[in-house]
Amino acid sequence: MKVSINWLKRYVVIEEDALTLAKDLTMFGLNVEEVIEQQPRFKGVVFGKVLEVSRHPSADKLSVCKVEAGGPEPLNIICGAPNVAEGQSVPVAIHGASLPGGLKIKRSKIRGIVSEGMICSEVELGIGDDSSGIMVLDFETKPGTPLEEVLGSKDTILDIEVTPNRPDQLSHFGVAREIAAMYKRGLKLPETISLDDLSDFDLAIDDKDDCPRYTAAFIDNVNIAPSPKWMQELLISVGMKPINNIVDITNFILMELGQPLHAFDRDRLEGDKIRVRRAEKGEKIVTLDEVERELDEEILVIADASKPVAIAGVMGGIDTEVTGSTKRVLLESALFERRLIRRARKKFRLETEASYRFEREGDIGITKFALERAAYLVREMQAGECDSRCRDLITSKESLKERKVPLRVKQVNRLMGTHLDANDIAEILGRLEFKAEPSKLKVDVLVPSFRRDIDAEVDLIEEVARVYGYENIGKDEEKRTNIFSKRNQDERRNEAICDFLTMRGFAEVVTSSFVDSNDLEKLGWSSDDRRMNALRISNPLTEAQSLLRTSLLPGLVNVAKRNLSAEAEGLKIFEMGKVFIKKDVEDGLPDEELHLTALMSGNSAPLQWFEKPRKFDIYDLKGEIESLFKFIGMNEDITMQTHTERPGILRYLMDGNGIVEAGIMHRSVLKRFDLEEDILFFDMCLDELPKAAISTKKFSQIIQYPSVKRDLCLVVDEGVYFEDIKRIIVQEAKHLDSITPFDYYHDGNLGEGKKSYTVRLTFRSEKGTLESERVDAIIEKLLEELRNRLHVKLRS
Repeated sequence: MKVSINWLKRYVVIEEDALTLAKDLTMFGLNVEEVIEQQPRFKGVVFGKVLEVSRHPSADKLSVCKVEAGGPEPLNIICGAPNVAEGQSVPVAIHGASLPGGLKIKRSKIRGIVSEGMICSEVELGIGDDSSGIMVLDFETKPGTPLEEVLGSKDTILDIEVTPNRPDQLSHFGVAREIAAMYKRGLKLPETISLDDLSDFDLAIDDKDDCPRYTAAFIDNVNIAPSPKWMQELLISVGMKPINNIVDITNFILMELGQPLHAFDRDRLEGDKIRVRRAEKGEKIVTLDEVERELDEEILVIADASKPVAIAGVMGGIDTEVTGSTKRVLLESALFERRLIRRARKKFRLETEASYRFEREGDIGITKFALERAAYLVREMQAGECDSRCRDLITSKESLKERKVPLRVKQVNRLMGTHLDANDIAEILGRLEFKAEPSKLKVDVLVPSFRRDIDAEVDLIEEVARVYGYENIGKDEEKRTNIFSKRNQDERRNEAICDFLTMRGFAEVVTSSFVDSNDLEKLGWSSDDRRMNALRISNPLTEAQSLLRTSLLPGLVNVAKRNLSAEAEGLKIFEMGKVFIKKDVEDGLPDEELHLTALMSGNSAPLQWFEKPRKFDIYDLKGEIESLFKFIGMNEDITMQTHTERPGILRYLMDGNGIVEAGIMHRSVLKRFDLEEDILFFDMCLDELPKAAISTKKFSQIIQYPSVKRDLCLVVDEGVYFEDIKRIIVQEAKHLDSITPFDYYHDGNLGEGKKSYTVRLTFRSEKGTLESERVDAIIEKLLEELRNRLHVKLRS
């Protein structure tokens, strides 16, 4: 919602600068996303008068104009606009002027004739989007008068994020009401003319639930003309295009009060009748955007005696459009059932300012007031003669009654930690236009019709809190409370894992829970892989966000792609989040699994002088996985195996169940993602881990006795991995301090299907120096265990 500060000042005094106001409004509950300073975007543009127009001798589509622009002699200007005419008041960019987009105006020769300036259109001045011809000014002043201050008045626009439950803030008056309450200032009501509900106009509502209230006002002897300059400026400031006085009044009230109005050419209403009804199947209407739309029984329409003339709350029909020949107007102000408006808007893909407000449930109490405001503006602008009578049809008088909500003083102070009494609370709520009657223990509050979000006592307490000031709550030491919630062990474990990976150089990222089906295809999983059976979203924002993710990999690969394309030399990222696995049965929610997924790519270390760059490899990946297992105290419970169906992929298992999949992405997958660098990854299902498997940090004394080292060159079968050897050594070797592999050999000289690992074992005892004979005995027993279990031999 774009709000003009100049417009706000019509209803409330604003002494603060724009940035201070934006900050205070945000703290008050209206989130100001942007402060936009509006300055004239042109310089050197003056008021001009067209004295003479003749055809260019060398170009049929060009005119030679004599324009009075304040100089000693009229300017000679070549103009290509079809609507230029003698006697017009126009904006003239003279020699040296600058226009939006960096365009500089200077004298130039066009088809042999010198042009001393340019007559400008709205688009060229940056104040509108009409490029069909020059802009014709609707006011008179001295030729040569600079137009920077006239057409480009200074203003500041606040872009406010309005939550769906606060439609009362979708207007300048609604925001002014909040400012008045915030600063304890008076609020000036817009001027109106009283209308009496005495008209006998034929108005009918078929279903009271579809339209709780419909109010119609009538304008005779309409004089269609441009609206005043002040109204055009205000409309332009919030992005609305001025059209004519009648239409501009409806748009002005929409942005002023938040109540949509619609103007019908009354003489084109068949039977001089309005009926609010559901459309009949097959009925059609051509809307104001000149598109024919087919209706059905789910669409609410405004109809005359024979046909629909508007899609209720969305857009009017072209048959009853107000035009230059209109003499009588019917002004509509109504409240429609919001679900019907939303259905029509989605069916026809018509997002209008009116539908946006009706979908959030309007104010039933403002429909007549909005027409009384329109009647005042019609009179002031001499746009016609407004009848003092109106037709106001309310289907349920109960809906107009203000709701009564009791508010306990004790409950307010208990939740806020304050010492307010009933009078204090009543004064605070009164600033928001609530009628509050205080007694000793409670305040009886009448909720105004524009606050549809207030249903219960707690809603009123929230209003008291924000007006009282969040920054003032909790300063009373006697009322302060501390509430502690204890995180369970799994949550602490998961947080510790994130901290651990961060300390190891990984950056945590957060990606969308929605993925593109194409990304799943690119990963090359088989069709029977459960991750390919993703749940489709019924109303996706885009096709690229149409599925619930079954893996964190697609999102992380796209993050890696963006970073690598920006020349990131070494990338280590991870994400912890839910994936959604579709159940075999059709009905029901998907299974949610918590996964930890990490990617590595590029150089393993920054560029440096003492070591050549090296790419991340599978051993870096294994090291990270095993370090993580050690950190969570599970390294002895895990076995590793290669994936039988997917070469290059490793699986880590616990009790025979896979908990981690890791490896290097296949080149075909990288090609489908347009990646050149290798991507290493691991994907861990945290739900499969033992509960709270986090090792406790323990302190142990530094052993002061020397270590004893032994190097063993072990020959093993091809299918034996170092992890298998390491596991037995750790289990069987007493006083083992460390185990370090430092050589690997694979050659036919060892025998067919054989390889060797060379490892250094370090032994140390905290009780004394280990004797060589004792270490030899440990080694002998260890070798016997390795021979029996893995057929390991010492290499000669």
